[in-house]
Amino acid sequence: MSDDAMTHPLSATDLYHTGIVVPDIEAWKTRLTEVAGHRWTETMAADLPVRLADGERVLPLRYAYSLDAPHIELVQEIPGTPWTPAAHLATHHLGYFCDDLQTTSKRLEEAGFPLEACAVVDGAMAIFAYHLDPWGVRIEIVDRTRIPDFAAYLRSKAPTWQ
Repeated sequence: MSDDAMTHPLSATDLYHTGIVVPDIEAWKTRLTEVAGHRWTETMAADLPVRLADGERVLPLRYAYSLDAPHIELVQEIPGTPWTPAAHLATHHLGYFCDDLQTTSKRLEEAGFPLEACAVVDGAMAIFAYHLDPWGVRIEIVDRTRIPDFAAYLRSKAPTWQ
């Protein structure tokens, strides 16, 4: 393990997307295409068990990624959850891949980023976790084994007409 990995819970080189929560994914895909030429994956959806401060719930997550780097993730708003847009649609989170979700989560908590939400599989944290510091900076960590080749993942989710 490098000295860097021992002193920092995250690696800057593992930052792979900036997430923005929006009230209408399709409208924002169109808007960002019109102003910046972004191309997008299909909008994906999953009903996912998530642990929140008030307990576990199954949430209807909807999201899409820009195909071109630096990548943007648009996430459909879910009122009453962490997936609520900030005022004026500010950046919602910074997404990092990690190799050990539980250990990285613990290290982020020790660094002052309390756990806000995480996906749950068989009663345990899995897939991703959100950590929110007191100033409002939210970090999403994603188990790298879920998407080992992000470029290939994006290509597999791209519409055939793009």
